[in-house]
Amino acid sequence: MKSYWDTSAAINAVVSPDVMKRLKTGEHVTSPHMFAEFFAIMTGRGIPVLDAEGKTARLKLTGNDCARWLRSFKLDVKIVDLNAEEVLDGLGKAQVMNVQGGHVYDYLHALAAGKAKADELLTRNTDDFREFFRHVAWP
Repeated sequence: MKSYWDTSAAINAVVSPDVMKRLKTGEHVTSPHMFAEFFAIMTGRGIPVLDAEGKTARLKLTGNDCARWLRSFKLDVKIVDLNAEEVLDGLGKAQVMNVQGGHVYDYLHALAAGKAKADELLTRNTDDFREFFRHVAWP
C-alpha cells in the first residue's frame, strides 16, 4: 500500500512511536510542500502535548532540530512534487472543487497524492480532504 503523508500526519509521527512505525511497512510519499508546512508549525506555534504532570504544554522544535527530524523522516519517504503546470491546472479547477483561501494547501497535498498514485492520504484533518481524495485515513 502506498501512503501519502500530509503535514498533520508527519507531525503526529513526532509524538507517536506507533505512527512513526508505519514508515517501516508499505511505501510512503510526501511533497516538499509538507516540509515547509511542518517547519512553519513546529518552529512557530508548535503543537499541544501533555507534560509529565498531565498538563497541556506546547511542543516546539528549534529550526535545527526541525530540519534534522525532517531529514530523518525523508529517509523513509519518496518525494513527489507538482510542477508549475500541474499546480496551475489544479488551481484552474479549484473553484469547481470549492477550494478557497488556506484550503488550497490541503488541495495541493491531494493533487500530489494523486500524482504519486497513493492508495491513501494520511492526515489528522480527514474532513479537509474527503472531497479531494478517494481514501483518507488517520495516521
